[in-house]
Amino acid sequence: MSIAPSLIDRRRLFTLGAGLALASCAEPQASSQPVLSSGAPTPLDLSASRLMRITVCSRPFRPAGPRLEEERLGEKRVIHNYGHGGAGWSLTWGCAEEVLELAMRERPGDVAVIGAGALGLASALRLAEEGLPVTIYAEDFPSESRSARATGTWSPDSRISLDTDIAPDFGDRWERWARKSYSVHQHFVGLDHQPVEFTPRYRLRDDEGPASEPAERSFSHFYRRISDMLPLGQSIDPAAHGFTTAKAYQEMSMTFNVAQYFDDLMTAYLLRGGKIQRRRFDAAEEVMALPQTLIVNCTGMGAKALFDDNSLVPVRGQIAWLAPQPGVQYGVYYKNGTALARRDGIVIQDRGPNEDFGYGIGEETPNQAEFEATLATMASCFATPPSSAI
Repeated sequence: MSIAPSLIDRRRLFTLGAGLALASCAEPQASSQPVLSSGAPTPLDLSASRLMRITVCSRPFRPAGPRLEEERLGEKRVIHNYGHGGAGWSLTWGCAEEVLELAMRERPGDVAVIGAGALGLASALRLAEEGLPVTIYAEDFPSESRSARATGTWSPDSRISLDTDIAPDFGDRWERWARKSYSVHQHFVGLDHQPVEFTPRYRLRDDEGPASEPAERSFSHFYRRISDMLPLGQSIDPAAHGFTTAKAYQEMSMTFNVAQYFDDLMTAYLLRGGKIQRRRFDAAEEVMALPQTLIVNCTGMGAKALFDDNSLVPVRGQIAWLAPQPGVQYGVYYKNGTALARRDGIVIQDRGPNEDFGYGIGEETPNQAEFEATLATMASCFATPPSSAI
């Protein structure tokens, strides 16, 4: 199956192209002013009757961090770009830029990109922008991919690596990816259809105790390396924040409206001559049989079977989707739970007692009890109870 660019509204190319072209210009500067509280937010309607669906995603985690490198397999060049854990959306553009740099060491003819998730589509678009003929081959199209089940928040070091397994220069590579990605994401802010926007986050605490239990594994945390480019947050007076907790901290963070963002990226890709075909690969030999001499492997967990990467570990994550609440866009973190109000729904997620939660679990069966427990936890943050009980 192929999608022709003639089916897309070409008027959108100017808007999308202008935003992406700005990525090569000066980096946006972060505000030096603290985020000011606007008072108590509108309570989220967390009634169970608003449940639309529950989705589960196995994030592709590698203890050594994402695999982003070139490999020669016979006459083929393969650029691997997978294994980003919970940071896939956040790091797309920095990693796509490195894919382009690797590809252009020997300017290729046609390029095949395997996988149509966030990393595959961004890589394909960046290559197409350089005038390369690109075809995406994927069993799952963007809206069907695991990337479509993402929380949709800026989380560039979420389950990205283990300190015990990374190379000495990995932190520097991560920082380059994060800074580039953050810059490019900002060029989608302010568009009429809001693929990316900054919305408030409230981190709530009942007391001064530890925020989470210690994890068994030493997951890497690099967030402080980029703190200079992020909006500043602040504590809110208990009398003003409107939550039931003793403490509240407010900050601003990126929200990815995933369905719209995917649509924008696909539109830009097709208008630049890109092609996409539905194709399933069961073995590396099938990938190597493609006519293209350069292959970009963005298969995520699929790389374990296709390219014998036994370092890949699934990390289970479940999201429950409540119907959108018009005019309400913000996120709340409390105890082990998250509630993020996006334009396409309120996502409810159990983050567990620490980062070990979900590690090594590859099954993707929805857990109703997990949803109900997390919903109850998040509803307890608000003085106004949900309109209906579970």
